[in-house]
Amino acid sequence: MKNFHGSHGYPGVWTRDIQKQRIWSHHVFLMEQRIWAQDGPPPQPSIWAVPGAVISTGSDVSIFCRTPPGVTTVRLYHYGPYGRWSDRTPEGAQEVFEFSLQRMTLSNAGDYYCEYTKEGQWSQSDRLELVVTGVYKEKPSLTVDSGPQGFSERNVTLLCCTHPSFDIFILCRGGNASLPQNCSRQHHNTFLISPVSLGHRRSYRCFGSYKRSSYSWSLPSDPLELPITESRTSDYRLENCIRLILAIIILLGIGVLLLDAWKSRREPMRPSESPKWRA
Repeated sequence: MKNFHGSHGYPGVWTRDIQKQRIWSHHVFLMEQRIWAQDGPPPQPSIWAVPGAVISTGSDVSIFCRTPPGVTTVRLYHYGPYGRWSDRTPEGAQEVFEFSLQRMTLSNAGDYYCEYTKEGQWSQSDRLELVVTGVYKEKPSLTVDSGPQGFSERNVTLLCCTHPSFDIFILCRGGNASLPQNCSRQHHNTFLISPVSLGHRRSYRCFGSYKRSSYSWSLPSDPLELPITESRTSDYRLENCIRLILAIIILLGIGVLLLDAWKSRREPMRPSESPKWRA
């Protein structure tokens, strides 16, 4: 048996056993690939935050991950320049895992993912955006636009007045806000709500932030309750019903005219109506 040096300068021994082992490993890898392709991708885990994903500075928040049963490892991954993560090992048939973050700071804000491994496969959840508020001590004010188009039977325009240096404006509805379900971000401070419905009768708050640090927000504005009443939405629904009925009547009229024209073309000419030839 002859010794030799590989391409990296390390001594090695080439035997038939090693050849067989590599061929066998290659076949096992191909078989695993076929099994994964037949079974499809593993189910995606879910992720959420309690009490929400918009947390004030110094408050506690818990991030939950839900996985299918029988996983090996569950990981909460914080995407960032350092790529921090925390692992959990399931106990029995555990499917929900809690990761607690105490005293929220700017370093805890950012994107989070849940991951798990099962039978050698990793699966990742959708992104959870965790935001910290109160980083900037400027407190914005939220008002209803008093202009002619600010408040009508169908539309409401809200104005978020903040420090002039802010270049991102956020409007959130409800108490425990989450992104992007209950908050909207944009580059101007006017928010149009249209059409108005009873579902918009909630409290609203706005924040200011910067493009360079979109996960750190200002203090929240005082909550604003929209003056939406049942009569406004009822009148709006009545107008929609009237428009729908008028559209149906117009379409029926057009259909009758088209049917009459089609029948007139298919009726044969009577003898008295046959053309007369002149000598």
